[in-house]
Amino acid sequence: MSKPQQIKLSVPIKIMTRMLNKEVVARLKGGVAVRGVLSAYDGCMNLVLDNAAELDNSGEPLARYGRILIRGSQVIYVSSAELTA
Repeated sequence: MSKPQQIKLSVPIKIMTRMLNKEVVARLKGGVAVRGVLSAYDGCMNLVLDNAAELDNSGEPLARYGRILIRGSQVIYVSSAELTA
């Protein structure tokens, strides 16, 4: 019997660091999606987004907010905007 292959995963903090100052989409509890430039984060996944906009189901801006702070406990995932566009 052969050994199962192991996949090497990146450390999440390193991934977040690479996304700093780039546009990201954060999916939040309650089905809300927010797009903006990630300007800061911490180990609790609290996010600061500049030029933030809430997105509708089709990905179009629903409301624009400027700079916002998103509490980490509300974040389901954060992805690079290039992948979701």
